[in-house]
Amino acid sequence: MKKSIFSLLVLLVFVMAGCESDTIFMKKPGNYPGDPAQDFAPVLTADAESHRNIALNRITIHSSSYDYNLTGHLVTDGIKSDTAPSWINVSNHAGDLEKREKEWFFDGKPDSKYRMRGEDVFIQLELSGRVPVATSMELTGSLTYDRAKAANYQVSCYASMDGQAWTLIRKEQGWGFPGTEKPNPYAQWANMPKPAPSQGPQPSFTFSFTPPAPERDIRLSYQFNEPVQYRFYKVAFHVPGAGQWAFSDWNFYRKSELVTITPSIDFTSAWMSAGTGNEWLMVDFGASSDLDSVILYWINKAVAGTLEISDDNINWKVAAQLPGTENSVDTIVLDPPVRSRYLKVNMEAPANGERYILSELEAYGTGALRAVPKPRELPKGNRLTLNGGDWRLQRMSLVPEKGFVISRKEYTGTETWPVATVPGTVLSSYLNIGALPDPNFGDNQLQISESFFRSNFCYRTEFFVPVDFKQEELFLHFDGINWVAVVYLNGIRIGRISGAFTRAKFNVTKEIIPGASNVLAVVLADNRNYGAVKEQNAVSPDQNGGILGADNPTFHASIGWDWIPTIRGRNMGIWNDVFLTTTGPVSVEDPFVQTFLPLPDTTQAAISIEATLTNHRDEFILGNLEGSYGDVPFKLEVGLEAGEIRTVSAEISLDNPKLWWPKGYGAPNLYPVHMAFNIDGTVSDSLSFLSGVRQVDFDENNGILSLYINGRRFIGRGGNWGFSESNLNYRGREYDIAVAYHADMNFTMIRNWVGQTGDDEFYEACDRYGIMVWQDFWLANPWDGPDPANTRMFMQNANDLVRRIRNHPCIALYVGRNEGFPPKELDNALREMIPQLHPGIHYISHSSAGVVSGGGPYRALPVRDYYLLYGKDRMHSERGMPNVMNYESILQTIPQEHLWPHNDMWGLHDFCLEGAQGAASFMEMVEKAFGPAENAEQFSQYAQWINYDGYRGIFEGRSEFRRGMLLWMSHPAWPSMVWQTYDYFFDPTAAYFGCKKASEPLHIQWNPVYQTIEVVNLHAGAREGLRAHAQIINTDGSVQWEKDTLVNSQEDSTVKCFRLEFPQTLSDVHFIKLTLYGNDRILSENFYWRGLEEGNLKALHNLAKVKLRTITKYKKVGDQWKLTTTLVNSSETPCLMVRLKVTGKKSGERILPVFFSDNYVSLMPGETRTITMSLKQQDTRGEKPCVVISGFNYEE
Repeated sequence: MKKSIFSLLVLLVFVMAGCESDTIFMKKPGNYPGDPAQDFAPVLTADAESHRNIALNRITIHSSSYDYNLTGHLVTDGIKSDTAPSWINVSNHAGDLEKREKEWFFDGKPDSKYRMRGEDVFIQLELSGRVPVATSMELTGSLTYDRAKAANYQVSCYASMDGQAWTLIRKEQGWGFPGTEKPNPYAQWANMPKPAPSQGPQPSFTFSFTPPAPERDIRLSYQFNEPVQYRFYKVAFHVPGAGQWAFSDWNFYRKSELVTITPSIDFTSAWMSAGTGNEWLMVDFGASSDLDSVILYWINKAVAGTLEISDDNINWKVAAQLPGTENSVDTIVLDPPVRSRYLKVNMEAPANGERYILSELEAYGTGALRAVPKPRELPKGNRLTLNGGDWRLQRMSLVPEKGFVISRKEYTGTETWPVATVPGTVLSSYLNIGALPDPNFGDNQLQISESFFRSNFCYRTEFFVPVDFKQEELFLHFDGINWVAVVYLNGIRIGRISGAFTRAKFNVTKEIIPGASNVLAVVLADNRNYGAVKEQNAVSPDQNGGILGADNPTFHASIGWDWIPTIRGRNMGIWNDVFLTTTGPVSVEDPFVQTFLPLPDTTQAAISIEATLTNHRDEFILGNLEGSYGDVPFKLEVGLEAGEIRTVSAEISLDNPKLWWPKGYGAPNLYPVHMAFNIDGTVSDSLSFLSGVRQVDFDENNGILSLYINGRRFIGRGGNWGFSESNLNYRGREYDIAVAYHADMNFTMIRNWVGQTGDDEFYEACDRYGIMVWQDFWLANPWDGPDPANTRMFMQNANDLVRRIRNHPCIALYVGRNEGFPPKELDNALREMIPQLHPGIHYISHSSAGVVSGGGPYRALPVRDYYLLYGKDRMHSERGMPNVMNYESILQTIPQEHLWPHNDMWGLHDFCLEGAQGAASFMEMVEKAFGPAENAEQFSQYAQWINYDGYRGIFEGRSEFRRGMLLWMSHPAWPSMVWQTYDYFFDPTAAYFGCKKASEPLHIQWNPVYQTIEVVNLHAGAREGLRAHAQIINTDGSVQWEKDTLVNSQEDSTVKCFRLEFPQTLSDVHFIKLTLYGNDRILSENFYWRGLEEGNLKALHNLAKVKLRTITKYKKVGDQWKLTTTLVNSSETPCLMVRLKVTGKKSGERILPVFFSDNYVSLMPGETRTITMSLKQQDTRGEKPCVVISGFNYEE
């Protein structure tokens, strides 16, 4: 069902605009940063000269691990331990809990509950390794019950040192049920009159308000007589009539201090298996290597097993037997040496019948990959970047020295530290040196130790400052760290940075040594409220968010949600740019440009330009702040007293300004702004940026928020960005692609959900493409995380964020909290701050209540539901459904052995049957439409029909009031199967084109609730004399009904044209084809499929295969390719869901990103369609692009 179009069908035009060999090609899709110039990771090269431990910091894969901490990753981290690691086990009357369930009691999240049923039950905690001292214990949960079965109950708490001999701590007994009655939230409605039944059509989706079963709160507190260190605790219940038990928190206290039970707090560098039978560890040296010896450092050893080697990780041969001695260290000499890329330790029997524990594996030889730092760029103007270069990092548990010492020139301790990537997270640094497998593929995230990254880390680098670089003042800048950092320079502590979303600028004039090597050290503190790992499976997405919210501002989503896994290390690191700048005696910073229009007149704009000036001398300075807005100059004489800091402003007028407009409203015109402070003709400091002339207004008439841009009502269509990229690996290139994709979908708005995207490049891309930004602050739904513990840090980050982004014309709205109200102190502070720092931009407290709406639904629904759901009359902040990737992306996400049927690996990538995404309903829709899929490829093909129809319906369903709609979500943070329009690899799915179709500025559509044809004018201006045409077509291509009418359409209006009439002669599946004409030109067209039985499309399997006539023209101008494919259906059969993709001619690999004029198109008999595709030469990886076609009933 695929066809490559090249050779005889090609018209290839090359218009060269320079030398082809100068092109710097991007990495393959999914490898970010994709632009080598924006990637500061070290280069990995094979080292065939140095005889060394070639296993050090190399990828290690385990067959199993007991928990999320004691993974195979730790046996090659270079850290040896001879003590047993800490771990916990939680069990009940039915046996041990699953790995993903054991830490629910201790994760600090009240709604992560372990549930069990029974009248005679118990839960038991076993602690191994570190056993904390406790003075009291508290167990919290709830119980449903049957009142009719009330009898004598008993609750007993026991403790033990060995799990055999138990000490009774306390026994509680009584009649009835333990705990206190939980208030029934429905009781207040019991005697209220029932509301009248809703009139008119209703959606199939409803919220269930079934009164809950009787329930009691359980809170059991036990005060020990003296501090204790038991290894086992057990609480047993005998409660006749008990139904479901749900336990959320099992807390231990030492006096008033909460004791951390999660074992990630206690790092031991060792792997521990989950089982005691056959287990293995595999090390990938990254290149074929010569290996002469292996040393294994055991804590509980394998007494039987083998060492095996392989060049391909498929075919293995035995290199040696494990010694099986009583020694804890096995030294295995390979004589003669062997050559291989992979080394595997196969274990067959443990020494004592317990789980295997291996602390370290050393393999000596030559040839494995070694990280070589990327050279640092030379200074440019008054800026010296510290990105790249020989940064190093290390766990602070391995660094006894303080930052004062580490930042001295004579310190030599970093010789063995791993090479760090700056900017980047700590996790990314280890990934980039080849120490970790790709966490985005399969279940590799489970191979990475949680406890290893739960640590403070130290970064260190040396850098040279040329003598001629320095003017008078030198400043060290950090554009973003996570979470808290202390900075040292040349042996001196220069400052502290708190919070992930604030910049830091330190005057280091006295500390820097020009003409010499300088040393910078940064000690990073990990998050204080770390939480626990979440693991999704085929059924459950686990819980959203968690206690990490108490550390906000931070990357809260990295704790794990139903769309992103738990990120090991929680994205700690120096994640944004580090650089030096130099100025004269006066520095210019914190610029702010405001533009004002005398609406409705837009022929003149008033421009206010301000900046903050700082005099760093101990004397008066007189100078001029001068510059330009576009071509209009300004100049302001300023006198500054010694040490004075002053904000000054200038006013100018701009005639006939080119306005900045959101996508579809007009062009997003930008003006260059330049300002400099001159002293006697010498520039002391300067800065430049882009600005747009636009005015954002708002009202809340009738309790509904309305936004206006340059006097026109703004309709925000787009989606939520939960996160940019799971490991913060997006750079300017990726932001440009992602935001351009949004503009291509005719979107006008992106919501920066919980403020998790912090890069300037994101806002710059939104400016360029006319995408307005709904800017959240760092407060998730109250259920998904506690309030911030440090309100001062929160507001300092908020203040700096607003100052940083306020010059971007894309900023439309500030919002305090996701699905809830901020704490009163923060809400008041934000409400006071924003008018002061960013006047004219509105602030609302709550993302989904009051003047806006939200809260889903989030699973696949019948399209008609989207016309009837709640929130129609106001901006709706979240609504979505799963979006299955194309098969090519599935192959890059899920290992072959797990491709099909649906399983835990799909769940791990968010396609969970339950939870908000409710993938079960998506799968039911696919199966009802086409029958059971035989494999993953077929399922993906069928899924595109559901993707297209559903995502189009979400936006078309807003036609009545034309209020904004934001998808949950439009952008993926990692390879996901839900809530996106394109996937992690930048491959647009059918959903992308459904959104693009539905969000046209002028659009024709079918309303399936009332069977009417509508013309929706979002922002296309007044249009008169339009002609709306509709056809109903059978699967044999025959037209069964058609009608047209003339239409006048005003901007921000919906016109109902006529009702469809469905004759009795329709086939089981038939099609609705709509066309809107203006001046005999097609302005909008739309195509629907419809079954006589709603959702049943199985009759389409009977369609004959169609061989389209195709012609593709290839044109290259400079670094841009434009491909134009013409499709002609000369058969008598419709050809459905025709998909075009672009691949490399030689490799057959996808070229992405590609901008398609349309895709997943259907051609009726005799129909011709022309599709254009745009791509960049740099994304071809040096191959000639080739168009490949597939389709539901397309024949090659």
